[in-house]
Amino acid sequence: MRASDDVSLAGCKGVWWVRSRTALALMLSAVALAVLGLIDSATAQALHTQVANSLRVEWQRTTSLGGRPAIEGYVYNDSQFRIGGVRLRVEILDGSNQVVGETFGWVYGNIASRGRWPFSMPPPPADKSFRVAVESFHLVAREALGESP
Repeated sequence: MRASDDVSLAGCKGVWWVRSRTALALMLSAVALAVLGLIDSATAQALHTQVANSLRVEWQRTTSLGGRPAIEGYVYNDSQFRIGGVRLRVEILDGSNQVVGETFGWVYGNIASRGRWPFSMPPPPADKSFRVAVESFHLVAREALGESP
């Protein structure tokens, strides 16, 4: 064994050590990001629930401008957030108020914080009772007081 062999062997050990430290740092970074993602996800879910509880739907069965039967009304947003992509669920009920069918519709446009937005959609058959609720939505932005149009 020569002296130059010792140096190259020591150099290999140093490379292994650097690689191990780099791998450990990458692994710890990944774990930290995953934990932060879980915390952020839990916060977003709580916020989404809070906004969902601030939404209400007001509607009536009517005749549209084209002479067709319709469900027309407003979705009210009493939260601090502008929302969009609002999907409505219409549950068709039997005589004992049990859900026997459902259909879906959209509210076209964003609903400002503390605002409302109209919707119109085809109704269930005239002899059926039903209820309308917000199925889903997307948070667009938090709005300060007086920022909404």
